[in-house]
Amino acid sequence: MITATILAILGLCLIAVVWQMFRAPARVLPAGEAPTGRHIPATNPIDVDPWEARRGDVISVSGAAEDYSDIDFAVDRRSAYEAINHRWIDLSGDFRGRRVYLEVYRYPQQDLIGILDGRKLTLTDIGVTEAALAEIDSRQDPSAFITYAGKQWRYESSREIGYFENESNDGEGLYRWLFDEQDGSRLLCIEKWEGEPFEVRIARRLNPHDVTVYRAA
Repeated sequence: MITATILAILGLCLIAVVWQMFRAPARVLPAGEAPTGRHIPATNPIDVDPWEARRGDVISVSGAAEDYSDIDFAVDRRSAYEAINHRWIDLSGDFRGRRVYLEVYRYPQQDLIGILDGRKLTLTDIGVTEAALAEIDSRQDPSAFITYAGKQWRYESSREIGYFENESNDGEGLYRWLFDEQDGSRLLCIEKWEGEPFEVRIARRLNPHDVTVYRAA
């Protein structure tokens, strides 16, 4: 008899617990909160203009790697270039053990140039001499071109520019030539820094829709 009474009481308790479980409303997580309770800021990365990117922000360039995957890098250096009262910024960081760069222009027109290819070439590699570059610079002739990798690369510009690392007031000068790939989006960027040999990099003009900036928390 006692055993039956105890079992009856336990049964009633179990029914009451189950009833309360079904009555309790399910908790709806606030927007941006993970099930662990950790708050995740809801941000729209597309709203961040590359010109406004800061150190710590992450830049993603769609399909720009050698295997056509995205190039993602955290900005650890925001520097500036100046030439003839024009100023543009240079955002750089590390991707797969190499330094990559994104140059952001606002004047005379908006432009994005990425130096994302890890290769560093010499004048010999592209079949050009220092004397030939000097002659092209003196003429400033848009019809001039050089031939590299079976393509013509048309002269775009050559000028002295100033570089201000981390946007400091103390800059250093260099000379830069740009040649535009025929029927392509790539550029040959040839630079001569004081006391350094000529350096040639393969750059690329980027579509703004392919560049996304993620604001650091």
